[in-house]
Amino acid sequence: MPINLFIVRICLLPLRNPLTIDNLPVYSRFQDAYEFAETFIKTNQLTLRHDNVFDTNNRYYMYEDFMSEQFIWIEKHTVS
Repeated sequence: MPINLFIVRICLLPLRNPLTIDNLPVYSRFQDAYEFAETFIKTNQLTLRHDNVFDTNNRYYMYEDFMSEQFIWIEKHTVS
């Protein structure tokens, strides 16, 4: 039976590969991952993105600043 895992990636340093970040929060429920990211965004006075959907890479972007190369997203993985 496949299990979904949701990883919160917080990349606020420019020119950093977000796939190499250590100590990522991992959740078994999307809602828990969403609440963690939402709290982080509000605590750091960032702007929460409201037009979210999972993209073709299974990423749910919650914060984006292209000029500063800052991103926060929830990544969905399915484990068999």
